[in-house]
Amino acid sequence: MNVAIYRAGAIRQGRIGTSRTNKVHIFSFYQCLIAQKNLLGEISNMTDFQAHVGSSLGMEPCDVQMVTDGVNKNLRARSTNDDVFIRFSPASLHSPSDLESEANTLKKLISLDVPCCEIVEVDGRQILGPVTVNEIEFNALVIRTIVGSPLAPVPADAKAFGRSLAQVHRASVDLPIVTKPATGEDRIHPTLRPIFRELAEQADRLRVDPEVNVGICHGDAWLGNAIMRDGTAVLFDFEFTKVGALAYDIATFIWALRAEQSKEKELIFNSFVEGYRGESDRGFRQDELKRSLLQKEINNIEFLCENVTMSREVGLATARLARETIDFVLGNEISRFSWR
Repeated sequence: MNVAIYRAGAIRQGRIGTSRTNKVHIFSFYQCLIAQKNLLGEISNMTDFQAHVGSSLGMEPCDVQMVTDGVNKNLRARSTNDDVFIRFSPASLHSPSDLESEANTLKKLISLDVPCCEIVEVDGRQILGPVTVNEIEFNALVIRTIVGSPLAPVPADAKAFGRSLAQVHRASVDLPIVTKPATGEDRIHPTLRPIFRELAEQADRLRVDPEVNVGICHGDAWLGNAIMRDGTAVLFDFEFTKVGALAYDIATFIWALRAEQSKEKELIFNSFVEGYRGESDRGFRQDELKRSLLQKEINNIEFLCENVTMSREVGLATARLARETIDFVLGNEISRFSWR
């Protein structure tokens, strides 16, 4: 689940690009703890997925490459005529209607010339599946491979990313606003319930008008989810896209940037803002960003509890990262990332 799977999270489920096919989230020490611990089983029969892709696309299974085997199953299929990525998602994570919504959003963005990944229809269908593997139902999206190079945590790439993200945000919206029901605390692992409760309480204290700065939200906006093609950052991995608070994307960028080892974090963020403001004069209040940072951490915990075997090590690491986010939001360091 790109933030299958989230920062504090997990192995990201693959890259749509030619330069780096295994996308691993930046928190590598944490990933090592949760690798191969997803609730769908430690080892999937990827041959079944390869055979299904080969049959659907008219290719030999040997032309289908296994990329990542996490909660989502990612494959790449290459032939003389085409080069695509296929993301199989369990129906328990993304229903067919969820995938249809994602595909429709991408088609809308492409029609507006927003630089993002392109849906490939197969026999007139946007969704492949269902296919059942190990008694689990999967459905898939097919995305055309983006030929280019991965973005790096440097000012120039951040500026390009900001430009492209702003184009997503300024796209006209004729889709319904999606509100996610609150997760019951009983679904949160006992180890994480105290910090989960604190995150929710801190978020509730920040009063933000839900109608301000609403639009198409990427859902996982960090530098790892774009490929540089001819000087333009082409965005992909819209797995969590929805119509909602745009500040969530800005907060996600900050969230991921904080984990980088670069000494130029402020410069990188300011370059990101510069690129964004070159395409849009939209502004974000600090309370919007604070609330969205807390919501990002809430979403991370929810995802891990629902999709990853919660060992003691994973629970402790998750709680520690969540505590760091709370301290960041309540402290002075966040002022370094104000919207200028």
